[in-house]
Amino acid sequence: MCHQVGAHLQHLEVANTPAGFRQLVRCGGAASLYVLEDTGPYYLAVAYHLVAAGAQVAVLNPLVVKRFIQMHLDKGKSDRKDAQWLLRYGQQQATPRWQPEEAVLVECRQVEQVVELLIRQKKMVHNALEALQAQPVVSPAARAR
Repeated sequence: MCHQVGAHLQHLEVANTPAGFRQLVRCGGAASLYVLEDTGPYYLAVAYHLVAAGAQVAVLNPLVVKRFIQMHLDKGKSDRKDAQWLLRYGQQQATPRWQPEEAVLVECRQVEQVVELLIRQKKMVHNALEALQAQPVVSPAARAR
């Protein structure tokens, strides 16, 4: 994370754990705006914690941030530089505030994802069994598995 104290930028690296999130709020302040990238499931725990602590959170598509960096003709990539660019983006651009979805919606999405995964796995096993049976010699042990 990068935050500004006066004219100086300060960097803070915290663990992606509740203890790290508490440290983040202590250093950055609960009233701060935290700009995060939508990095799959990894941002969710910190985003939920920050909102519960009363902080404002903006979650950006990583491509938006990448284009913002390119627009400013910067190259190279590191966690430290990315944190600075996220801070800068939040300072210069209007960012919609992120709010957690209702628990029931999150649960429904999780069930849907599990069902889709099981359907894909079933199809993979079916295709593997068909491929096995097309072989001139088929091991009974392999077919049983």
